[in-house]
Amino acid sequence: MKPLSLALALSLALFGCSAPPSEPVLQGPVGSFVSLPSTSGLYLGGQPQATDIEALAARGVKRVINLRKEGEFKDYDERARVEELGLEYIELPFSTPEELTDEILARSRELLSEARTMGTLVHCGAGLRVGALWLAHRTLDDGVSWEKALEEAKAVGLKNPAYIERIQKYVDAQKK
Repeated sequence: MKPLSLALALSLALFGCSAPPSEPVLQGPVGSFVSLPSTSGLYLGGQPQATDIEALAARGVKRVINLRKEGEFKDYDERARVEELGLEYIELPFSTPEELTDEILARSRELLSEARTMGTLVHCGAGLRVGALWLAHRTLDDGVSWEKALEEAKAVGLKNPAYIERIQKYVDAQKK
């Protein structure tokens, strides 16, 4: 068995030892992943290494959702490795707030809602794009206040004000 990255080992240790709260709460970033104890193995964050995917598969992750565009990552063939492990691989690629369409947001919200019942890893390069999708999901699907959802999204990696503005417009339009 290949060694776990320190970040993933700490994340898995926290995940396995946490008593699930009544609502999903971020445990805080642990290395490159944030785990959500009450959502049955939902992991959010930056680019995983091949060993991270193997370790997550061993912990019950069944789906990997990659937000990166083709050519952004060349260290290994992620799709091939994920599929070799028998996991589902989904791409929702975008790299700028302008490329984050309503269709991508709607699909990501569906997938994040499904993640409550199946182990899922959602990643991009460093968590920025994941945080944007998380903000929309938490606000619209979980009924979390904008302020709390934004705090969580920033903990995942959301730092770009243009993504926050894009999500605010999307959330406002969905609430009409």
